[in-house]
Amino acid sequence: KLPQLDADSLKAVIAREDLEIDEERSVCFAPLRLGVRILGSMGISGPVLSRQSLEALGTLIAIAIERAYATELVGKTESAREGERLKSVLLDAITHEIRTPLTSMKASVTTLLSDAKLDEAQRRELLNIINEECDRLNRLVGEAGEMARLEAGEVKLQSKPHRVEELISAALDTCKAGLGTRPIHVELKNPALTVNADMARAREVLVHLIENANMYSSPDEPITISAEEKEDFAFISVADHGPGIDDQEVGLIFDKFYRGKDQRYRVSGTGMGLPIAKAIVEAHGGTIGVVSQLGHGSVFTFSLPIVRGKTERR
Repeated sequence: KLPQLDADSLKAVIAREDLEIDEERSVCFAPLRLGVRILGSMGISGPVLSRQSLEALGTLIAIAIERAYATELVGKTESAREGERLKSVLLDAITHEIRTPLTSMKASVTTLLSDAKLDEAQRRELLNIINEECDRLNRLVGEAGEMARLEAGEVKLQSKPHRVEELISAALDTCKAGLGTRPIHVELKNPALTVNADMARAREVLVHLIENANMYSSPDEPITISAEEKEDFAFISVADHGPGIDDQEVGLIFDKFYRGKDQRYRVSGTGMGLPIAKAIVEAHGGTIGVVSQLGHGSVFTFSLPIVRGKTERR
């Protein structure tokens, strides 16, 4: 801080709206003028500049300040729009994903409490509806809590060397009941490929991608799971032959509670699976993304760090 460039002199220049050149002290003060507006003032210590140079420099600084302000304003506007969009998405999730099971449960309980004469099969069906919808609500709350913990960094990964082949097998075992007779193709260029990962968390990511592919494609269409090595990462992909994802939605599907506009009322879900998968992958230092073509299907790919020269021993 230079004592000769004092705050009082800077304020005085703004009040006078004119330059002040003090050759004896080798200081200059000038307003930062943009048209007829004064945005502030500047002080320069050292060789005395000409009046024209000071005015030009003041104008350039004023333009830079105005541009920075405009950029900040645009950022705030975009943030506000994003906030409103997220509110809308959250409201949609609450309306559909919470209200729907509550409505089903309320209808079932009301029927059971009424004087309607129900046989044992009808009573059991209503109780099953209540049970399933309770599980659905519980899953939504659980996923929201898991997402919050992941974002807060409260989940500690237990990363160890694991072969990708083992990871894929574990995920397929978890999904076995839901896959039924659907053809599953596994393509591994290097069966010994090993990653450093938390097995339970990495399996959770792969299970979600497999279940997504299973839900969004016809049961007779195959799902292909592949893995390849690129530099220091293993890239694991899940490809389906489903309806594909619109280009405008590709950038949104990893957002919390977002579900495809054409699928949200056809396929059950909470819209939390992909954001959770993204958070888990990024906690491992990897990335996740999707390539999709309408009418031809989607390929979700995530990466995990490779372990060189090691395999998992069991």
